[in-house]
Amino acid sequence: MKRLALVIALGLCTAAEPARPLPAVPSTPSAPPISGTNATGFTPPVTESGRDPFSPILVPKESVMVSPTYKPNYFKEQNITLPTTARRINKITVGYQNIDGSMAEKSVILDGDIDWHFPLRLVQDIQDFKAKEVIRRPDPTPGVERFEPYTEFVFKFTSKKLFLQTPFLIRQDIPLGSPPKIVLDFVKDPYGSFYDKSFQTALPYFKFVDIKTHEDFYRVTLTLDGKYQYQISPEKDGFWVLLQ
Repeated sequence: MKRLALVIALGLCTAAEPARPLPAVPSTPSAPPISGTNATGFTPPVTESGRDPFSPILVPKESVMVSPTYKPNYFKEQNITLPTTARRINKITVGYQNIDGSMAEKSVILDGDIDWHFPLRLVQDIQDFKAKEVIRRPDPTPGVERFEPYTEFVFKFTSKKLFLQTPFLIRQDIPLGSPPKIVLDFVKDPYGSFYDKSFQTALPYFKFVDIKTHEDFYRVTLTLDGKYQYQISPEKDGFWVLLQ
C-alpha cells in the first residue's frame, strides 16, 4: 500500500508541473538572386544557331610566337659489329616509332659478301634542302623562302615553320590524312576579291599550296610530305603554322 501511495504521489506532482514550450527552429536566410539567370539559377547555353557564322573561330592577337616544345634529336649514325662467323649479309630490319606512338618494322633485302673485321655503318643523310625558284620575290629574307602569289597571301617558309601573312581571319582549320594536308578557311567579304592559284614549293615539309575562292570563304590548302601534328599561332599580320 505504501508503494502504491508513493507512485500516485509522484504522478500528481508530474501532472501539476506546467509544460515547457519547445525551442524555435532558426530561420535560414534566403540566397540572393543570381544575376543573369532565371528563377532556377540555370543559364541557358548559347546554341550554334545563335552564333554569327562569319565570326572567326581563331582571332589574331599580338602575342609571342609559340614554338614547339619538342626539339628533335636526329639520329646520325651507328656502327654495327657482326660476329666472326658472319660471311654474307641478307637483310636489315629497322624498328621505328610512328607519329601516333605505335611501333613498326621495315626490312630491306640485301645481298653481298662481308668482312666481319669491318663494322657496318647505319647513317642518316641529313641534307640542307634549298628551294627552287617557283614563285619568289627578289631579295628574299636570308634563310627564309618567300612566295607571294598575291599581296593578300604571302608565304614565308623556314624548315617546319610557315608564316602566312594575310589580312583575313581564320574561320577553321581541318587536317586531312591521305595525302596529308592542312586546310585553312578564311573569312571572305561578300564582295571580296577572287583568288585562284596553285604552286609547288620544291621544299621539304610543305610541298604544294592551293588558294581557292568560295562563295563565303577563301580556302588555303597546304599539302605536306608526311604526317605531322601542327599548331597555329596568330600574329598581328598573319598566322604561324608550326609542324611537330
